[in-house]
Amino acid sequence: MPRVVLVNPSLTTMGYSVITPRWLFVLGQATPVDLVGDPILIDEAISPFDSAMLRPDDLVGIGISTGNCRAGYDILRQAKSRGATVVMGGIHPTIFPDEPLEMGADAVVTGNGDVIWAKVVEDFLNRNLQKKYLGGRVPGEALLKARWDLLDPRQYMFPTVQTVAGCPENCSFCSVWVTDGRQARQRLASKIIDEVNELYAMGIRWLIFADDNFNPSTLGRIAREPSPEKRKQFEEIRAERLRFFDEYDRNVPKDIYAFTQMTTEVVSDPEYLSAMHDKMRLRGALIGIESFSEDGLRSANKTWNPTGKRMVETIQKIEGAGIMVLSSVICGLESDTVQTIRTMSQFACDSGSTIAQFAMYHPYPGTKDFYEMVRDSTNRAKVDFAFTPKHATQITGERFWLKSKNEADLITHGIIPRDELFAEHKKCWEKFYSMKEILRRARSGSKKNWPFVGKFTYVLFCVVFKRIYGGQGMAADGVRKRQLSMVTKIWIKIAVGAYNHYCRTRSGGHLNKPWAEPKRVESEAS
Repeated sequence: MPRVVLVNPSLTTMGYSVITPRWLFVLGQATPVDLVGDPILIDEAISPFDSAMLRPDDLVGIGISTGNCRAGYDILRQAKSRGATVVMGGIHPTIFPDEPLEMGADAVVTGNGDVIWAKVVEDFLNRNLQKKYLGGRVPGEALLKARWDLLDPRQYMFPTVQTVAGCPENCSFCSVWVTDGRQARQRLASKIIDEVNELYAMGIRWLIFADDNFNPSTLGRIAREPSPEKRKQFEEIRAERLRFFDEYDRNVPKDIYAFTQMTTEVVSDPEYLSAMHDKMRLRGALIGIESFSEDGLRSANKTWNPTGKRMVETIQKIEGAGIMVLSSVICGLESDTVQTIRTMSQFACDSGSTIAQFAMYHPYPGTKDFYEMVRDSTNRAKVDFAFTPKHATQITGERFWLKSKNEADLITHGIIPRDELFAEHKKCWEKFYSMKEILRRARSGSKKNWPFVGKFTYVLFCVVFKRIYGGQGMAADGVRKRQLSMVTKIWIKIAVGAYNHYCRTRSGGHLNKPWAEPKRVESEAS
């Protein structure tokens, strides 16, 4: 019988991974087992891809983003050398559907694979495989559950469950609203609840809601929408989300907690913020701060974010509500100078954010900035063509994602020389994750009420987080191949041991928690 092999190219092989690649387990669910049996899932974070295991009659599915496409194309070449049929999908092929075909793929899937994947498998078996398949934006009710019976929970820290797809914003540096749309698509509550309860039965007590925007409609978002028709749609989405929160609270055990990704606008809606903590048991969130300055937010097309001290107060308010903040900040926006980056770094430390990441700015394909910079580059190359470029920042070359480059070499900043930008970016990480700052955070805000073991775990997590993600951050489309030192791998093993001891139960019994149930505190800024 022909087999289906699904491969997720990863940063490096550690034998353990922080976050499950959700697409891998969703396509596992979409694979017609009556025709090909259970799919074989390979995540390179866990174990390297070995093409020797392939047979000529295998169908290999490879999911890639722009940041790891070089690794994906390497797997493609290996699979083809064994005679296997290869289909590629993911964010990058959705934006550039012809590129994987140029690299040798037999077919490409754009958009979501939840519905179309079964058709791909059937066409493969019938020797009628098409070059391109349009997965599109699958409606919320059709988004599949993941096949968690294929998961070894010992290999991942956090499984991922999606509750809503799409994001209503249009940040200039982000491709989500281009590839996944601006209309929020709520998954069926029953599917979400079934997934979470299945993970709970497997001993999972912490998970990630893999949503690009967990709060697509809050009172603040509704208030700034100029279109009456769209305001009504946002009101309906908000009501639907709150109903889902109620249903989740009634049907999911109280001792399973979650992290997610959301916007600062959640503070405009106390009911929504409270429900996230109390009913969805959210205890942490990645928040796109991007910049603490008005000029920075203007260049990112995110002027609705607060700035300066107002942003600090917003972060402290979220932390005070019992939700730890992972602040995501961009270094090298067009308006940035050396001084603004230093000021931003200080704001990040002052904010009380539990964790922070400082991503180097570069315009990934699919973003508004990317297309404008490509147009600028094309016009600059024309002889006797006078024009005013949209951006001072320039892309360093065509298809930069296919070249091995340092993050700082992907662009030429309009103000800051390359070496200075690289140095200031590094200083942001070094300052926030200095032991002095880590210990100061451990003794302030809600964390000061944690027991010793909680504070120790937090310090350990900060050290490991910086070693794994330092210089790039956790954004899925920003990952690039890197080698981890032996010291980093040892730290990871220690952290994994502490996590499994305190945050996981193998039998569904008592949950040990490294910190007490988060206690709400008043914002230090209030």
